[in-house]
Formats: sequence, structure tokens, C-alpha cells
Amino acid sequence: MNEKTIHNLLTVRRWYEEMWSLPDPDIADEIVHTDYAPHWVHIPAKGPEQLKIEIRYFRGMFPDLKYMVMDSAADGEKVWAWYRGTGTHLGPGWGFEATGKTVEFDGMAIFYFDAAGLIVDRWAVYSFYDIFTNLGLAPPWWELSKYLKKDG
Repeated sequence: MNEKTIHNLLTVRRWYEEMWSLPDPDIADEIVHTDYAPHWVHIPAKGPEQLKIEIRYFRGMFPDLKYMVMDSAADGEKVWAWYRGTGTHLGPGWGFEATGKTVEFDGMAIFYFDAAGLIVDRWAVYSFYDIFTNLGLAPPWWELSKYLKKDG
């Protein structure tokens, strides 16, 4: 494994286990490109500031939020990461008041790096629905049919 690959893998670990979990949002200034702005994140900022806003928002809901990288792999300028998050819902967000319940969820992300080793883009997925179910804000998916509007 070359130095660049090791750097990128360690950067992704810092993303979750330091920047988000400690939290230390200022790490974004060191590891994120100023043009970073994933199109699926609807925050009116880009670069490190976009992440700082996102971290403040999530940690406002889950002040004890912790992430752990479960597995990761790299190929050139891409790093794939499977992560697990846990946190206690102690603040309002997403249109819901705090429930005081603890959630655990898994997610996957692909990070894209530039030649200088900065994160320029990220694609990530985790199940909001599982979080909402665990918080008691939505029924389990196997009970959804009970809530369908029936004709007649």
C-alpha cells in the first residue's frame, strides 16, 4: 500500500472518529477542499464551513454522537468506508422534538480525494428510516401497510 492510500484511509478515519465524534469540526480545515459541496447535502455553504454547519446540526440533536469505522478500502483517489454511529436524541431536529432515546445505525460512504490528499466530494448513505423507527417517530417498515389509505 502506498503513502497516498494510507493517508486517504487515515483521513477518512479522522473524519468519523475525530472530526465528528470528539467533535473537532476544525479538522475540516485540514482535510476538506474549499470547493467541497456534495449536491445531496442541502446546506448553503461549501468546503469546511459546510461540514461545520452539518456537524453542529447533528450534534445539536445527538450531543453524544460517536462514529466508528467498521471497515474501509481504497483504490486510487477513492476510499470506501462502512461506519457505525450511535447517539442519544437529546435535541430537536428534522422537525421532531427530542425523544431521549439512543439509536445505533450503519452507513456507507465513498470519499473522493484530490492529488493533494484533500476530500473533494463524498457520497454517503444511511437509513434515516431506521433512525426514525428507533426513535419511535415512524412505524417499523413491516407495519407500514397498516397506514395505507384504503379505497372504499
